[in-house]
Amino acid sequence: MDKPLRPSGPGPNRPGVAGRPGAGDRPGINKRPNFGDINVGDVNIGNNTVINNRPSWANIDRNQINNLNNRWQNQIGDMYNWGNRHPDRMDYWHGWGDGVRRHWDQGYRDYFSPNWWSRHSHGFSGWHYSVQFRDHSPNYWWTIPTFAACTSFFNWGASNVWAQPVYYDYGQGGNVVYENNVVYINGEQVASADEYAQSAAILATVPPPASEEEAEQVEWMPLGTFAVARDPQDVDPNTVLQLAVSKQGIISGTLYNTKTDQAYTVQGQVDQETQRVAFRLGESEDIVIETGLYNLTQDDAPVLVHFGTDRVENWLLVRLENPEPESN
Repeated sequence: MDKPLRPSGPGPNRPGVAGRPGAGDRPGINKRPNFGDINVGDVNIGNNTVINNRPSWANIDRNQINNLNNRWQNQIGDMYNWGNRHPDRMDYWHGWGDGVRRHWDQGYRDYFSPNWWSRHSHGFSGWHYSVQFRDHSPNYWWTIPTFAACTSFFNWGASNVWAQPVYYDYGQGGNVVYENNVVYINGEQVASADEYAQSAAILATVPPPASEEEAEQVEWMPLGTFAVARDPQDVDPNTVLQLAVSKQGIISGTLYNTKTDQAYTVQGQVDQETQRVAFRLGESEDIVIETGLYNLTQDDAPVLVHFGTDRVENWLLVRLENPEPESN
């Protein structure tokens, strides 16, 4: 990939709560999605096979993942109500996000419109929110859901883990910390750095749908659109990310590099036991991004970026304001 992850920037308003994605006529998996009667071009869904295959470096087995998740769940309770108990951390992320918002170029208003899609066809790989483009206006995919709307949207049963939102705060001072090649959650060791990265890669790798018909029936809820900032000095990032989630907890989306004018598919899933979200980008085997589902309902969402097992970086997704373009 041609450096898809050099970031891009945001806007703060929250347009409201997303409803459940509607039903109706949905374009087939290899057909051309539409916004109403406006054709948005071939998206070549199904051409990207790399994203559906486990990365070669992810060798952790199911028992190791289960042990990791068990240790993780023992710490979940201390991740509830995190923002109220750690206002300094929230101020840190909000300050970072405000730096991007103050510098944001309003040129993003055309992103993910029908005209934009017609110029940025790319291989998606089976699961993709484009199957519902015909059912909604482009603005719908910029909508901000509440955490409650997300959890009630999923088709799995309620559990204690979902009783309250879990905020994932990465880096020193947060609740997920790397130290000497060990990952700690709330100060308790949960995994080696390699195990933790591999578990993220496995969570982010989703098998393709069994059939086109199965993919066509999936309902998607928008999670909104974000600028991707690599550090607090990255106030004019050039990467934009739009995300949606299915009733089965599959994450779908599109990453757009405004500098190279390239678009890449995004695919991953939500972990039912920890509210952890992980997703992969384009045809890269190495890049895996993780965060929490609750993070993705906020204006500023800290994320952890894995580059294989070699290194990690702490980035921030900064929510973009709904552009409400005058025309598409």
